[in-house]
Amino acid sequence: MQHTGLPGPYAQDAYWLIDGQMFPRPYGYGPLIYGTPVSSKFAKSKKFSIESQTMVPPSARIADMDKLGIDIQVLFPTIFLDMLSLDMQFEAALMESYNTWAAETCAAYPDRLKIAAPIPVRSPELAIKELRRVKKLGAAAMLVNGSAGEQFLHEPQFDSIWTEAEALDMPVAMYVGWNMPSIHKKMDTIFASATFVAVPMMFGLFSMIGGGILDRHPKLRVGFFEAGADWLPYLVPRMERYWEVYSSKSWPGTPKRNPADWLANGNIYFACEGDERYLPDVAELLGEDHLMTSADLPHEEALENSIAEIEERPDISDTLKRKILEEKPRRFFGF
Repeated sequence: MQHTGLPGPYAQDAYWLIDGQMFPRPYGYGPLIYGTPVSSKFAKSKKFSIESQTMVPPSARIADMDKLGIDIQVLFPTIFLDMLSLDMQFEAALMESYNTWAAETCAAYPDRLKIAAPIPVRSPELAIKELRRVKKLGAAAMLVNGSAGEQFLHEPQFDSIWTEAEALDMPVAMYVGWNMPSIHKKMDTIFASATFVAVPMMFGLFSMIGGGILDRHPKLRVGFFEAGADWLPYLVPRMERYWEVYSSKSWPGTPKRNPADWLANGNIYFACEGDERYLPDVAELLGEDHLMTSADLPHEEALENSIAEIEERPDISDTLKRKILEEKPRRFFGF
């Protein structure tokens, strides 16, 4: 099936009904759109087959990976971009169900298909239970958004989650999403939601560095996915400026370590995109050991050519290209 572009007004014509709410929501306040259910015109308009999108059978996805030169794919579920229920136990059950299905599906190609398992961080007790379970299932990473609902990830009640992730050597994959309803409900169009969906990632990066998570858990590996990296040359100097102001005054809550130092020398990684304008500046800011990329298969934006775009760029070195495409993803996920 040929790709026909982004969906028109009526292309999202199939929905999930979860805990009395419709997902996705293409209209009104707090909108989101994604390629499931796959019975929608939206899903059928993608260049990738329904079999590849659903991984039924998983060999269909492997075939697309082979065409694009992708050796290993870590799966990120888009339905958990949004808070599906205020009921934390119900949300945890949904995540557990998905993780079980995804692990069983990936088991057909264990060397090539891996999962980033969504974890119910709003409930530390349930999160730790699921974290231990998905570790045994072979998850490549735990998946979280930039906040735990309305709360920042660095608040004390969540610290036991990071303690467990560090003990299990489980990478933290932070993903774009609208898990903070008070902000998302202000968005009134899909365009607004898509534009600002990366903003919660800034909250997540602040929590890891400015909120002291990495001060307390220095061995934790944290990656930031699908937000690109062009926002870092703005946010990092700003964090550094105010760190210098408040650390010099011993202000309570100021992290021990300069944010720029954490980014240059800590276990923090960012998934860049092949066409990012400021990628050389980001590499200079972070150093060359903190960047990787994602193929985004089978996403609506069809960024699966990101690998080729990076390979063809004349403004970054071959050494950096190899690190972005191979070395750093393997290091982050522990492959």
